Amino acid sequence: MSARLTFDDSLWPLVIFRPAGVMTNGQFEEFLTRSASYLERGEPYVSITDARQAGMPPLDQLRRLSEWLDTNSDRLREQVLCNAIIVTSAAMRLSMSLVFHLKPQPMPHRAMSDMESALEYALDKLRESGRVADAERIQRHFAASSAHVG
Repeated sequence: MSARLTFDDSLWPLVIFRPAGVMTNGQFEEFLTRSASYLERGEPYVSITDARQAGMPPLDQLRRLSEWLDTNSDRLREQVLCNAIIVTSAAMRLSMSLVFHLKPQPMPHRAMSDMESALEYALDKLRESGRVADAERIQRHFAASSAHVG
């Protein structure tokens, strides 16, 4: 069975990507194409990758990601203020650490265990870049959302 992919850019300049399961090669290419579309906007943004339900990517997808990172490294460095990665699986965290050691990311990144920490990291990066109004708007949205839960 293929993965489910969710891209949420409704709070731009925040992009949240949520994979669930193991992506097929077609889905992985869709992920790369969609990621490139955010770079094509030419604007700085922050991203959160919620990988809590993601499966381990196959080696060919890791190689393809490495190629894509090489091709887009300048734009990633200039435009992606950070990528917060939410991961709770020890195996996934270890795998990610190994990949990032072998292939350093062109943008600041950090692994987190929950959405609150990831959001705080992303909002801090927005504020550091002078996008204070965007950070406050996004923070208000999440505060209002959590107030209506339960």
